[in-house]
Amino acid sequence: MKKNYFTTIIALLLCTCLILTGCGKSSSPEANKSKGAKEIVVAIYRDGALSELDAASYNGPHFLYKMLYEGFVEDGGEGKILPQLATSWDISPDGKTYTFKLRQGVKFSDGTDFNAAAIIFNLKRWVNNDRHAILSAANVESMEALDDYTVKIVFKSGAYPILTELTYPRPVRFLSPASIAKMEGNDKGKFVKPVGTGPWMVESYTKDQEFTLVPNPYYWGEKPKVDKITFKVITDAQARSLALQSGEIDILGGDLIGKIPMESLIELKKTGKFDIYTKGSMCSHFIAFNQKVEAFQDKNVRLAMNYAINKPSIAANLFDNIGAGANGLYQPGIPYTTNENNYGFANDKEKAKQLLEAAGYTDTDGDGIREKSGKKLEFNFVLSTGEFPEWKQMAEFVQAEFSAVGIKVNLKILDKNGYEDATMNTKAFDIALMRTSSDSWVPHGSSLEMFSILATSKAAKVWYDEELYNNIVKTLCTLDKTERQKNYDTVFKFISEEALTIPIYYPITSFAVNTNKIKGFEIGVNNYAPIEWQKLDVK
Repeated sequence: MKKNYFTTIIALLLCTCLILTGCGKSSSPEANKSKGAKEIVVAIYRDGALSELDAASYNGPHFLYKMLYEGFVEDGGEGKILPQLATSWDISPDGKTYTFKLRQGVKFSDGTDFNAAAIIFNLKRWVNNDRHAILSAANVESMEALDDYTVKIVFKSGAYPILTELTYPRPVRFLSPASIAKMEGNDKGKFVKPVGTGPWMVESYTKDQEFTLVPNPYYWGEKPKVDKITFKVITDAQARSLALQSGEIDILGGDLIGKIPMESLIELKKTGKFDIYTKGSMCSHFIAFNQKVEAFQDKNVRLAMNYAINKPSIAANLFDNIGAGANGLYQPGIPYTTNENNYGFANDKEKAKQLLEAAGYTDTDGDGIREKSGKKLEFNFVLSTGEFPEWKQMAEFVQAEFSAVGIKVNLKILDKNGYEDATMNTKAFDIALMRTSSDSWVPHGSSLEMFSILATSKAAKVWYDEELYNNIVKTLCTLDKTERQKNYDTVFKFISEEALTIPIYYPITSFAVNTNKIKGFEIGVNNYAPIEWQKLDVK
């Protein structure tokens, strides 16, 4: 009897063990999923600034705003505006009043509901702020929630780009009110963490090292195919290329992620080990003058510096015919530009010398540098290579071109923060290498950004002329397309005729991808949405 009793006990214990083992196996797929998670690693040239990525700010990389946050509408490329958090909208005949119907059933990544109250909460944090003054969409007379899913906004002017501006990555995006802590005496509150309605959310962040995004479990749209994307901060451009070749990262490239140096792009092509993707951009690289420098008040000097540079040689001889030498400030195909209103000046060094002579600059002591009234024609040339590694080669080429006509330039390569401070705040440069905005920002936002007085520096980013500024504002408020084209003709012709910039290069966007691991890679609609992140997958 005892034998049967013990046999029964042992049998029950064995069954219990088997059941527990079975239970352990039933939960292990989650553990296995974590171990074998589909992860993609991308190189980024800068920190993600996720601890300060307030949707109403300009902190951090543009593309992260579009991964984490959403707006009323989205840029569909080729001038198309797509519904996003707004499913439809009505615009009054005078272009000032917009009524948005909101998407229902949407949640923020913290599980809280998205609705009209959340919209109004966000709008109050960024409208009518001097920091955003160049945006027509930020200048608001009134706003109200008509019901839980309807919002009406009355703008101060009926500017034609308002809807396009609402596609921008920042500051016209919406975060969860739970992202903001109340602060006494500060209506905008204190940003705590990035929580949006976008397809991705933050899993981890180590400043200046890496950060990881994972799918938002509440996302209403197309779900990502991978479990996580890790961005590794690699500030050195050559080191990013080596990281791809060693297998440390899977994707390299993108103008606002971590651009591939030209020499590395050519080398990666030659190896045949990586798929190379390229796409034209709507961005231009140009040299800006500091308007306060006396020499640049003379149009002949500005013209001479334009004539001095062989722009086609930059693409042909420096970059293996990648991209193109610039003509006008804007690339061909930018809305409202024509060959007649948007043009540059072909290389003619003899013409450049004649113009400098006419301006009174001669080389009296034979040192190769022109002077006038005892003052040398010598300038500090400010640039940064973090975002655009090729700028160093371009600047050295330009330096030699200017030297050939008697102008000395001293290169000053600054880090990202130093460059932004010098060009946006202190204006501590004589000439500076800059880029236009791209995609949905051109030409309207770009023109206003470059040729109006900025709140940060109390000066224009590029050049200020009152008549030019007034014509830009007039153009933005012109609803009739035919009349708007005429106004843009006036604006662009003035910029070209007065040689207010030196356009030098039209870049392309490029990526190198480890397709032994990655599938579904597609270049995104623009620089602000550089990759179709949701379509990425692991083989």
